[in-house]
Formats: sequence, C-alpha cells, structure tokens
Amino acid sequence: MLGLDAPQQPSLTRATLITSMSEGPTTLAQQTEAEASPRRWYEWRGSGCILVVDDDTSVRTVVARALSRLGFTANEAPDGQRAIELFEANPGLYTLVIMDLRLPGMDGTAILSMLQRVRPDIPVVLMSGMSHVEALNQFDGQGLAGFLQKPFPLEALVSELRAVLDA
Repeated sequence: MLGLDAPQQPSLTRATLITSMSEGPTTLAQQTEAEASPRRWYEWRGSGCILVVDDDTSVRTVVARALSRLGFTANEAPDGQRAIELFEANPGLYTLVIMDLRLPGMDGTAILSMLQRVRPDIPVVLMSGMSHVEALNQFDGQGLAGFLQKPFPLEALVSELRAVLDA
C-alpha cells in the first residue's frame, strides 16, 4: 500500500510504503515521529485466540494471518454450525469472535444468540459488506462489540480490535 501525506506546506510531500505489518516507519521523519508519538496501529499486539467465521475462504485466511501477525491465534469456521461446534467445545479459549453477517445455513444473528447463550460476555465483531447501519439494525439489542465493513484495510481491523480489547 502506498500512501501519500501532503503536509500543510505545499512544497513538502512525504511518501510512506508499508509492505508488511512488521515494518514500522520507512523514512527518517517517520522514525522521529514514531519515537515521539504513541504506538502506531502497526505496532499494536494482542494475545489470545480469536474465532474467525466467514464462508469466504480468502477472507478467513487473510484475517487469520493478520491476527497471527498481531500475536493472536485464530481458529477458522466456514459456517455457523462449525463456529458453534468450535466455540462450545472450549468457550473459555476465545478472546473474541469475528464473524460475517451472512453465512450458509445460519445467519449472524442466530450465531450470536447461540454464542451468547454459552458465554454471555464474549465480544463479537461483525464484518459485512452491508453498511454499518443496515447490518447493526439486524442485531438490535444483541450486544455486538464492533463492526467492520468489508472490504476493510488492516488498519481498520487493528483499530476495531484495540477498541474492543483495550477497553
């Protein structure tokens, strides 16, 4: 991902190239900024096991790999039935669940209800291609911990995880 930041002075332009999460600032100016400022999103690390539920293999794989780089372990489920099986087998294992809204055989609202019956305190972050408002309307009063609108950048995943887990 190549991002260009244009400071207030039009004669200065700074380019940032982020090639992986493990890399930090790539310019001397960014290194100085990073040392003076609080931790950046790509420096944040967590721990624990997160259940990733999505019928799209590529989404599950990318999210699981990102979580691994952030210090988590990830268990993957392609549908609601498998998610419930994994969760019920060891509910105390999971720090958080990240799941898609629309899944084969069982939608996200049904999965959330089942997860919360087993463990009411489990934080669940919903990911969906629907808008935030549309998706959350379907979960009225069910206590979602967060939301990610697909497609989402890695920075959004980290931001949502921080908001939920560092709270």
